[in-house]
Amino acid sequence: MPSIYFDFGFYLLIAALITGIVTLLDKFFWQKKRVEAGTVEYDEKGKEKYPGLIDICRSFFPIIFIVLLLRSFLFEPYRIPSGSMNPGLYDGDFILVNKFAYGIRLPAFNTKLIDVSEPKRGDVIVFHPPHEPQQAYIKRLIGVPGDRIEWNRGTLTIIPQCTDGKDISGQGCDPITIQSEFVSDKVEDLVPQGEYFDTYNETISNNTHDLIYLTSGVSNGRVKSLDDRWTEVVPEGKYFAMGDNRDGSQDSRAWGFIHEEGIIGKAAYKWLFVTFTDEPVLFGKHLPKGISFSRAGAIN
Repeated sequence: MPSIYFDFGFYLLIAALITGIVTLLDKFFWQKKRVEAGTVEYDEKGKEKYPGLIDICRSFFPIIFIVLLLRSFLFEPYRIPSGSMNPGLYDGDFILVNKFAYGIRLPAFNTKLIDVSEPKRGDVIVFHPPHEPQQAYIKRLIGVPGDRIEWNRGTLTIIPQCTDGKDISGQGCDPITIQSEFVSDKVEDLVPQGEYFDTYNETISNNTHDLIYLTSGVSNGRVKSLDDRWTEVVPEGKYFAMGDNRDGSQDSRAWGFIHEEGIIGKAAYKWLFVTFTDEPVLFGKHLPKGISFSRAGAIN
């Protein structure tokens, strides 16, 4: 049985259903009864005045329906909630998620209706994680179904499972070796405690992007990525993802594989950056204190 995701899209769907049903009932039944009963009222311009709740539903239904269509099938706004994707994406970045990149899905249930393409290694995806299915996370896709993934102190080896010369994402069958290459002992000013990190980069499927690792001699209380070794095999219908902040990300290394039906879409575009107060201000919430469009651009 498909899961129901109680996010904003769910409540938008409920609102569209309620206002739509009321609008249709009024158009085909209740309006005729008012005419027959002679209780129809008109304003000074000669337009019919609808009863309160009916007037609200008829006014808001077109707006809610259009927003539902745009948000469910085209682009959904999303706020980066943490630093796990530093240095490319920061806590406070607002992005647009491409909802049709991997197929058209049913709102609230996320069931795929129309297949478009498969997620590819290197894509930045937004999804419902298996351990917190009502939340939305953002990570970089590393492994697709059937992949054998080997990590050896910063060197990533991916051995695809292939049929007829292609893997499930339509990419090649040759083993892929990806080496994290040191760039600088400096990181962007927006990275919290940036003095403890170094900048690296890697290229996955012709997608080159920056990463950060804890610098030598700094510990976070667990095995650092550049000292770690592990192997995973991605099951059918599942995906493996990691954050670009390799020592500051809870991802598939911690909570396992992403279910195909949990994928929301592909992160496409940064459009707004918002800074928030350091301390909670109102009802335990941090409030915006500045906005900027200087970070706008495509996500790679």
